[in-house]
Amino acid sequence: MSTEIELKYLVLDVNVVEKIEQLFRDENMQYSYQETSLLNRYFDTADLNLRQHDMGLRVRKNKQHIEQTLKTAGQVVGGLHARPEYNVDISTLAPDLSLFPASVWQADQNIADIQKHLITLFSTDFTRCTWLLSDDNNNIIELAYDQGQISRAGQSTPINEIELELVKGDKSALFALASLLFQRLQMRPGIKSKAARGYALLQSRHANATPVVANYVCQQDSGSIASAFTLGLNRTLAQLQDSVEVYLQTKNLRQLADIKANLALMRHGFWLFEQHLTANELTLRDELSHFVHLLAWVDNALHLQELTNKTGNYRKKLDYSKQLIKQLKIEERRFPSPDDISQLLHSSRFNQLQLAILKLYLCRTESQQQADKVLSAELMNFAQQKIQSSLSEMSSEMNSVEQLTSQQYIAQSKPLYRSSLTGAWLAGLFDNELRDKFRRPWLDLQQGISELQSLWIIQQQLAKLNQAPARLVQWQQTKMEGLLIALNNSKAIAVTMAPYWLEEQ
Repeated sequence: MSTEIELKYLVLDVNVVEKIEQLFRDENMQYSYQETSLLNRYFDTADLNLRQHDMGLRVRKNKQHIEQTLKTAGQVVGGLHARPEYNVDISTLAPDLSLFPASVWQADQNIADIQKHLITLFSTDFTRCTWLLSDDNNNIIELAYDQGQISRAGQSTPINEIELELVKGDKSALFALASLLFQRLQMRPGIKSKAARGYALLQSRHANATPVVANYVCQQDSGSIASAFTLGLNRTLAQLQDSVEVYLQTKNLRQLADIKANLALMRHGFWLFEQHLTANELTLRDELSHFVHLLAWVDNALHLQELTNKTGNYRKKLDYSKQLIKQLKIEERRFPSPDDISQLLHSSRFNQLQLAILKLYLCRTESQQQADKVLSAELMNFAQQKIQSSLSEMSSEMNSVEQLTSQQYIAQSKPLYRSSLTGAWLAGLFDNELRDKFRRPWLDLQQGISELQSLWIIQQQLAKLNQAPARLVQWQQTKMEGLLIALNNSKAIAVTMAPYWLEEQ
């Protein structure tokens, strides 16, 4: 049994082999090279018994050599894959489960029954170009570039990816090589293996077509303050990379907004835990801010999309003024294109950011003792103070008058958003029912303010028209007044809610 330590990246470039070898020449790297064609078949039962136990069974043919591999539960963090696997040489393309050690199977698995009902699920056939590199520190790394396809019953999806495997030595050598590749190739972390994408094809859907529902970052297993931040890095990085995958498949603005939100969520963790981090660790906050600011336009783009979409809530009313629709569409065209965003998400700087977060997570994990799964009183006190502080930022304005104006509500959108990020990090440590009851009217306020911003855009654009249609102006004012009544009602409820974080836990 061996445990692979790999970095996997999906590649956008062409002429990848030439670019890799040019990098090696420029860096004076010594390597050996080989090229092979690999035929792979993945097996399971019809009810996916192996998959349900987080196992994968593969038979691979390389020329005349045939090998069966069983991969068991492992860990994927930011594109770094660590998964135990068992390899056995066989003579045919039919797997024989009895050749694997008996210890790999779980108690509820009947090996003879699984063997009897094995079927071929899908294939991954590709050409693999492999470079074996070594350095003066006795680190050995295998770089593999795979190009081919995953196929099943007439369906297929392309393979164009790089795997960096640490054969011997220190992980830092793996990261250093990845950093060099970022400068030469457009790529992004591969959070799904070929097998996972094959299973997605089996289910007749694209891998990651639906994003993982974001949960509260800190959970009941967070332990200490230090481990809460460390585990939070892993969770928020996974959410970020998942949202990137979904956006690149859909090119949908709402999915791009999820990327921005996940970047902001991760950055907020660096603010919350600032007093418990080193100056070097905090430098990542500035880099996260760089990308949050690059995507700052997305919120306005969403509002404009809603206004100009023929099926949007407001489009029927806005059709009273063709000039206004035209003006809104001109505003919309000023934003970056999906191709521009794709370039950004495959850029060296964005990859370096994700790699730096991965390295920070691994470094903190290795330096910390095994995290205590019992919530510490220190962490609970920390969470209570941070949640209280985030709400006090808004409370004076919210409580100052019974009814706020539209401008006052819009001004509250940023502190309200920051408070929601604090809740996203820390609210999971508290009682579900009390927490959800408290957060509901505040989330209603957030949603209402977002709608208010759309109406505010309409008002601004109407002011630019030579002669705004009176009917449309009246509708906008009436809509704004009705929304303000709803917002003031939600505010009245929100400010009287009992603080769930101070209740007996």
